[in-house]
Amino acid sequence: MMARVALASRASYSGLVCAAKPFPVPVLRLKSGQRNVRSFSSMWDRRFTKTHEWIQIVHSESDAAFIARVGISQFAQDQLGEIQVVEFPKVDTSFKPGDEMVSIESIKTISSCNAVSECHVVEVNKALEEDPSLINSSPEGDGWIVEVKFTGGLDEYTMDRAVYEAGCEDGSIPP
Repeated sequence: MMARVALASRASYSGLVCAAKPFPVPVLRLKSGQRNVRSFSSMWDRRFTKTHEWIQIVHSESDAAFIARVGISQFAQDQLGEIQVVEFPKVDTSFKPGDEMVSIESIKTISSCNAVSECHVVEVNKALEEDPSLINSSPEGDGWIVEVKFTGGLDEYTMDRAVYEAGCEDGSIPP
């Protein structure tokens, strides 16, 4: 993600002076005909599910259709331990909410990455075929698992990082 530095203007309110401070501003480069997706507050926001998947939009076709990367959270990776095998679906496989998209085998257990909404797979992370431990070293980065096309909003199925982490900490989102 590229970032620009914007400067807050110097202003005086009731005798207080606000100095200019740089802050990052995401630069969104859409192809012709693409629009921002309204279901997330920002194209760059990573959203989380109660079953420990994360979702991040990578391409928007319209307000209702978009492609997103899906992976497991740092919390889920910590619970699983060393990942040994990832079993992917075939590209173009469709899933309904709650369906298991990917099987993840670790030393401790076998887990899954589930569909949060109706979707179909457009790409799998082939790097995981050779090195599934990428999920351990970078679960929310290079260890992404699949890219899927969603055709509906996800707000009702997902939460922001702060809510997700609070739920993991207080137990309202079980491991």
